[in-house]
Amino acid sequence: MGTSTDGQICYGVLIEEGTLLPWDNDEYDGDIEDWWIYGVLGFKHSFEIYDKDGNFIDGVQPSQEKLDAYYSERRKFEEQNEKLPVELVNCCSGDYPMWIIALPRTIINAKRGYPESFNPAQLKISNKEKELLFAFCKKFKIEMTDVPRWWLSSYWG
Repeated sequence: MGTSTDGQICYGVLIEEGTLLPWDNDEYDGDIEDWWIYGVLGFKHSFEIYDKDGNFIDGVQPSQEKLDAYYSERRKFEEQNEKLPVELVNCCSGDYPMWIIALPRTIINAKRGYPESFNPAQLKISNKEKELLFAFCKKFKIEMTDVPRWWLSSYWG
């Protein structure tokens, strides 16, 4: 098994190394999607299958029907609610992540050995998109030490 070395382009805000982000706590353990769904939008399952440690309650795996129902609740909630307006791009490595908070539609990845073509005309950002990024960072008190911009980066993971 090898190490991937991927190229990536995105428009976003480079976050200073060591910055604690709203989802970087014990409850969400760095998972921005769980933070968004549970913490920001307030989703709650109608029943639980996991204990506080993330194991099946009483150590017993529920039936496939119950598992399907559990995950279906979240999928339906996600479909009916506001989508996470940003995506995290790791611009360093799996062991030592450095993050860019990016606009999802701007992310282009190229896996080693699989070049991706793109049209440079796609590299345009509307004022509305810029405002969305600024508003997200402001609302969730994410310090921006630089302005959003296009980033060409790599990921070693």
